[in-house]
Amino acid sequence: MRAVIRIVVVGCILLVSAVAHAEKPRLAVLDFLDMGVGPEVASLLTSVASNRLSEIGIFQVISRDDIKNMLSHQQDQILLGCSDESCLVKIGGALGAKNLVAGTVGRVGEKYVISLQRIDVRDAKVIRRVEREFGGSRDKLLDEVRNAAYKVVEDILVEQSGEFILSVSEEGADVSVDGKTVGVSPLPGMEIPAGPRDIRVSKQGFVDWVRTVQVEPKQTRMEDVTLIPSAAFIGDYEGRTASMRRWAWITLATFVALEAGAVGLKTYTLLEYDPIEDDYRAGNYGNLSQNEYYDKYKSDMDRAEIMDYAALSMAITGVAVGIVSAYLFLEGEDPNRYEKFRGVTLLPKTGAFSLNWEF
Repeated sequence: MRAVIRIVVVGCILLVSAVAHAEKPRLAVLDFLDMGVGPEVASLLTSVASNRLSEIGIFQVISRDDIKNMLSHQQDQILLGCSDESCLVKIGGALGAKNLVAGTVGRVGEKYVISLQRIDVRDAKVIRRVEREFGGSRDKLLDEVRNAAYKVVEDILVEQSGEFILSVSEEGADVSVDGKTVGVSPLPGMEIPAGPRDIRVSKQGFVDWVRTVQVEPKQTRMEDVTLIPSAAFIGDYEGRTASMRRWAWITLATFVALEAGAVGLKTYTLLEYDPIEDDYRAGNYGNLSQNEYYDKYKSDMDRAEIMDYAALSMAITGVAVGIVSAYLFLEGEDPNRYEKFRGVTLLPKTGAFSLNWEF
């Protein structure tokens, strides 16, 4: 009975802080029971799990450290003896927590065992269990506890998925979320679990875009990604596209020359030879007979016909070359597309990278 009273006191003490975080569900994390790793290690791993759950960003996490700071040593001993589910549920209820995470960290021979459980305080039942067993260095305990803490609330994160819209500057880039490839850009909006997500966008010849984004429950998160090309890629791209652009200009100039030549040739025949043919057809032979007129101007009329066919051929060839030129201009990429990235360098900066470029 006394333990229950103490628990209620704890709940009252924490009530004020609950008001400021009412928009987030409360999640209580109790100290992991030491099953062979040592009390200090068990306490450290409890803090690691609490921090991991706080980083997710959708819970108000209440750890045992928060409680201990408010209680005397004698009062704390009452709570330290609480390990069965009914007692844990009472603690969670007193703290106003909807869910409560408890667990054990132990060692069996050369293997470590992490066992976490999440208890629904309202229904007073365990709704998710996570166990991880591994051998090797004790250093792996930190990562394994972080993973287990995430897994024990993963179903909540899935239920609270948000929409993530990624706009990538390059097509054909691989997009991965938390290490798993989800598709190739351009991508439609994706439903992904709430919380921090490690996003990577990569494409050969470009610097990988890596960022951790916070996806809020039932909300839409938009992210614009500009991939930065490497110097080698810029060189290859500009060489390839500049060549295509040169051919585009060459074919355009050829088109203009052919069409101008066709127009000039047709104009010349129109002015020089068409009057002769018109007179012949109209019967205007002057002082000559029809045969004499024909013999005199036959070579001119034949030349005019040849020149007309030549003008027509030039015009048709010019149209074909013009189509090729238009295709090269429309389909060919701009050689200066990546000009702004010239001089971009990656500068090491205390475990990270910063970008620096000159315009």
